[in-house]
Amino acid sequence: MAVQGDPDNYLSLLSAAQIETLRHVFEHKNSKQIARIMDVSPHTVDERVRRALKKLNVSNRVDAARILAVNGVFENVTPYQSLTYQPSALGDEGSPDDADPGRSSLRRIFDIGSPFPTASQPANRHGLMERIIWPILIAFATILAFSALYSILVGLGRVLT
Repeated sequence: MAVQGDPDNYLSLLSAAQIETLRHVFEHKNSKQIARIMDVSPHTVDERVRRALKKLNVSNRVDAARILAVNGVFENVTPYQSLTYQPSALGDEGSPDDADPGRSSLRRIFDIGSPFPTASQPANRHGLMERIIWPILIAFATILAFSALYSILVGLGRVLT
């Protein structure tokens, strides 16, 4: 028995990434095409679809996408959900990163985004790496801050005695 209800119910059940993935499924795209559009791996696309199927209690991706389309979910998503994923090559002109492919992969590794909500990213759309890296960075910064404070206090103690 599939989940019944209004679009708000589906929006609360599914993540923005799952809804966006199912929108592409509804447009008859396969996992590889969706992965290319959303800049994720095909495995990630399949995992999002599997989790959405489980939440919606349906047996295949076409039924899940059809449920969302029939209930108007695709029309009710906020603009940032549909504009977040952009193909990497939007024009014919080459980017400076094309000259050095290693540089673009390094930029992608270190571009982890802000952990806080912003106007352009009001919802948490971080992947697993960002969710792991941010706490490590915060812990490292905290250790550095306390080390600096301790050094200052030890130095003041030596000056005052």
